[in-house]
Amino acid sequence: MCVILPGRVMAVSELRADVEMNDGQRTKVNCIHFPDLAVGQYVLVDRGLVVEVIEAAEAEAIMSMYADIEQMLEAAGSALAEPQEAAHD
Repeated sequence: MCVILPGRVMAVSELRADVEMNDGQRTKVNCIHFPDLAVGQYVLVDRGLVVEVIEAAEAEAIMSMYADIEQMLEAAGSALAEPQEAAHD
């Protein structure tokens, strides 16, 4: 499964951009489809390619949604890991 992630453009050099992801890691991505990409913009990145330029608020909303999903998955995993009480008749 591929997850498209938002990130902030930190540097642009011709057809490559240095993007800081939400977790603080930086990655170099291809921005061939966005020749006017600028430092400070937010982008969606899929497998090393900028697929869309987005507003900061949209990037924040996406990361908030991913955090909510992570919490739900953790809660579901915890519920599955808890021992089930034996039914008493």
